[in-house]
Parts: sequence; C-alpha cells; structure tokens
Amino acid sequence: MIKDRIDKIISSTKGELIHKKLAFDGGFIKVFEECYKLPDGRLINKESISKNDGKDAAIIITRTTEDKYLIVFQNRINNIVSAEFPSGYIEPFEDVLTGALREVEEETGYVSNSAKIIDSMIPNIGTESSKIYIVYVDNAVKKSSQKLDSDEYINYDLFSFDELKYLIDNQIIQSSGNKLAFYHLKDIIHEEEKRSHK
Repeated sequence: MIKDRIDKIISSTKGELIHKKLAFDGGFIKVFEECYKLPDGRLINKESISKNDGKDAAIIITRTTEDKYLIVFQNRINNIVSAEFPSGYIEPFEDVLTGALREVEEETGYVSNSAKIIDSMIPNIGTESSKIYIVYVDNAVKKSSQKLDSDEYINYDLFSFDELKYLIDNQIIQSSGNKLAFYHLKDIIHEEEKRSHK
C-alpha cells in the first residue's frame, strides 16, 4: 500500500529532460546544463556535476584478522589531511565488490575474500547521480606494498573500534560518507555482540 502511494507521488512529480549540454570540462569534473519540463508545464534549468565520468564509488570498511580497521590518510582540497576508510571508483568493467577489494589492496596492500555491500547512497542528489556503495570487508591480511596512482600520496594505519570512535568524535574523520560507514559498523558490531551472547 505504501509503495503504491509513493509510486503515485513520484509519477506526479517527475519531469522530462528536454536537453543537456556540457558547460565546463575540467577533466576529472564536468558540469552540464540541463533543462527540464515540470508536470505543470514550466521549464527549469539545473546544473549537474559528473566526477570521473560519472563512475560509482565505494567506501570500504576493512576489518583485519587482528580485529583492527584500516584508515587511510591523504591530502585533500584546502590542504586538509583527511582520515577515511579506504575508498575509490568502480571501473566500468568491474562489479562493486571486485572494485572495492582492488581499491583496498592498492591503497594498503591488504587483501580479503570476504566482502558485502551494506548500503548505497547518492551523496549530493541535487547535483550528482553517481552512487557511493558502503562495503564491509572482513578478515583482511597484509599481502603487498601499496600500488598508488601517480597523483596519490596515502598513509594508512590500523585502528581499534574505540580508536575509530575517537576519530569520529574529534572530527578527524569528517566526510559524511565515512561517518555513515562508521554508524553501519556500530550496527554490525552490536549484532555480532548480540549473537555471541545467545
């Protein structure tokens, strides 16, 4: 019943894309101008952003065999050093889990054969349509050195769950996607504790 109600609201709200043209091409980021016809007949203009040719990405919560979590540190815009779970773009020839495991290995040298998608989101739905998947990887082990791209400089370390909480509480982990991933991790740990007490 609720699905029918939601479907009706969506169909009465959806407009029609009239045209789309490239307004700016910076290589990694492209900006498009889009014109939509609304259900009431009005025409409105919007801008959309495409990063890395519109590829989807993954944020990867990675738990090692030592029950620690991988956190990478890298230089972001405005010279901010950001603490994050490993992350990266999914290539067109990959499924989400293959791409996520590849990114973890490239950024940290850790590998695993245990990965699952636990959520997905569109982080900036007003300007983008690409998804970010939150992936949980378990039992990761160190296999090799980092294999970074030429424009990457990433350090990483292992953190306990309590140390992750410190990174969150003290705004060292700042991005919204990484915060959402942390709260999913809290739920995973809570469920594991409940099962262990049965």
